[in-house]
Amino acid sequence: MTARGSLRRLFDLRVLRLVERNQVGHVVVVRLPEEIRAIRPYINAVRGSARLPLGSSIADADFFKNKALRRAIHSRERGLCFYCLGHLTALIRTIDHVVPQAESGRNSYRNLVSCCRDCNSKKGQTPAEDFLRGLYRTRRITDAELTARLRALDALTSGKLPPPLLAPAKPPTHGRSQCMT
Repeated sequence: MTARGSLRRLFDLRVLRLVERNQVGHVVVVRLPEEIRAIRPYINAVRGSARLPLGSSIADADFFKNKALRRAIHSRERGLCFYCLGHLTALIRTIDHVVPQAESGRNSYRNLVSCCRDCNSKKGQTPAEDFLRGLYRTRRITDAELTARLRALDALTSGKLPPPLLAPAKPPTHGRSQCMT
C-alpha cells in the first residue's frame, strides 16, 4: 500500500482530521487511540487493570503478550519470586514459563510465573520441579519452602491459581437511556 493510501485509510478511520490545506502544506490533527470511539473497549481491555478482551476466556488468553495480563501474573505472586521467594522490584521481576516454550509451553496463566531475573536465567530449560530441588540443595530455600513451592507448582498447573482479573470489558451501549421519574 502506498503512503497516500495509508493516509486515506487513517482519514477514513477518523484517526487523522484535516484542519487546513494550502500551498505550503497540510495541517492535520492526530487523534490518540482513547479518542477514537470504535476502539475504546479494546484499549480498556489492554490498559489499566487486567481485563480479558471481549469474547476471551481465561483459559484461552495469552498472558505473555498482553501487558495488563502480565501485571496480573506479577500481582498473583504478591511481590515474591515464585521459585526462591525473594522480594521482587519492578527492575528485577520477569515472567518465566514453567514449561519452556521450546518444549511446547503455552502462554496461559497455568504456565507463567513471576520470578527474579536470577532464577529466570539459572532455570533456563530446566523443569521447574528440578530447579526448585536445586534451590533446596544449594540452601536457597528450606525444606518447608520446597514442599510449599512444589504444592504451589501443582496448583498452578492444575489451574487452581488464577491471577486476579476483572470481568471482560463490555462494549459501550449507544441506545437511549430510560429515565424513571
